[in-house]
Amino acid sequence: MYQVQLSKERVRNHIQYDWWKYLAGILVTIFLWNIVTTITRPRTPADKKIEIFLVGDYVLDEFMETLTNDIMEDFPNLLEVNLSHIPLGEDIEMDYVGRQKLMVMLGSQTGDLYAFSKEEFERIAEQGAFIPLDDFINENMDLIDHDKLEMHKATYFDGENEIIEEHYYGIPMEGLKLFEDSGYDVSDKIIGVMAFSKNQDNAFKVLKWILNDGELVN
Repeated sequence: MYQVQLSKERVRNHIQYDWWKYLAGILVTIFLWNIVTTITRPRTPADKKIEIFLVGDYVLDEFMETLTNDIMEDFPNLLEVNLSHIPLGEDIEMDYVGRQKLMVMLGSQTGDLYAFSKEEFERIAEQGAFIPLDDFINENMDLIDHDKLEMHKATYFDGENEIIEEHYYGIPMEGLKLFEDSGYDVSDKIIGVMAFSKNQDNAFKVLKWILNDGELVN
């Protein structure tokens, strides 16, 4: 009988050239597991849940847990707060996995608040993914540095007609003390409310809370 002789070098070469197969298998497994758990677990009503995604740099797990608990404490009407990190960066493999996850989240219209780097934000905003924040900004001028605000164009389709509108779709996070010990560099980050958010009322309230460095605003 033919026997395969394994060696450390052969195993190392196999992993080096076929790593993507293992990665694909892991992603499929995670995807299927998420489908199963989503179907079987009790669902929290949309108006009782907030989902926040921090896209980009590394975020400390301790900070994620603390921020989640703080939001839950200050917003007792919420039964569930999900704070997630989607890594994007120079590491090719990590960036690939992060972008796949981001595509799934946006494609499935998951989430209420997203924070992106300026470059990523502009790309997503062009697709009409964010709610205009003009009124919100006017009502909360004391929490926002207007010198850092920028308007962005977004493209919508009304039937076959292409509509281009220019609004404030995001707010710069630079200078927010809330993220000082998070590991998440907010110097180039912009946060916005997603157009597909199923809990926009609470999304705006939590956004105001974030801009006020974790303090409730009357």
